[in-house]
Amino acid sequence: MTDFEKVTISLAMYDNEPAAPAAPAAPAAPAAPVAPVEPVTPPSDPNDPKVFTQEDVNRFMAEDRRKTGLKHEAQQTELETAYKDALANQNISGEARERLEGQLEDLQKTFLSKEQQLEQDKTKLEEKYTEEVSGLRDKAEIWETRYMRGLVDRELQDAAIKNDSFSSEQIMSLLNPMTKVVEVLDEEGKGTGEFHPMVDLQDIDQKTGEPIITRRTPMDAVKRMRELPQKFGNLFKSNVVSGVGEGSATGSGLSGTGMVDASKMSTAQYMEMRRKNPGALGLGR
Repeated sequence: MTDFEKVTISLAMYDNEPAAPAAPAAPAAPAAPVAPVEPVTPPSDPNDPKVFTQEDVNRFMAEDRRKTGLKHEAQQTELETAYKDALANQNISGEARERLEGQLEDLQKTFLSKEQQLEQDKTKLEEKYTEEVSGLRDKAEIWETRYMRGLVDRELQDAAIKNDSFSSEQIMSLLNPMTKVVEVLDEEGKGTGEFHPMVDLQDIDQKTGEPIITRRTPMDAVKRMRELPQKFGNLFKSNVVSGVGEGSATGSGLSGTGMVDASKMSTAQYMEMRRKNPGALGLGR
């Protein structure tokens, strides 16, 4: 083998050997923090327009609304005063007064906010409703009073005629203050929905002779009055004695006790009175 060949083989062996490991690289130093960049404020130019924030705009608008409201309020007060002064004039005609009142109301509505307008309309409706209800209640009371009075007068008049009184008007005038319409109660003491007049009659106790109050129907009350000639004898024709104040009530022929004086009567008159009205003689029936 020649020297050239040995050198060639040696070079080839050298090329096939692994490369030696590279030395480890040194760790990199941490980068320095970047400083924040301050915004550059351009120099103000007095000729440039000022820029306002939304908050500034809102404040400006609120102040403008306040000033406008005060201005309108002052105008409203001035106009209302003028209208009221005009309405205070007693010499204006009814037509002119009505026109001014309408204009004043329109003016007040114009300056009212929507919420205030609704509140005012509500108040007016409430006042109108209260007024209508009050009017209906008054009418109902009037008609109820008329109905009750008519019912009482009718039954008292019927009772006076039935019991042969001299004057039904006199009986009605006497008993009306004592009469009221009450509801009829059932056996359990509950209202039946029916109403009838009842008289609180100034009566006399049949046993003791003491004055008492008894509640009766108009018919029973007038009948009981006829049975008490010492109190009501001058009200009924049946208490008239022929020949003794004829044509008048027994009041003209009553004794000091309120009874008919039998000593002034004939036998026939006495027998007739005893048969028709023994109570006037102080006799029981």
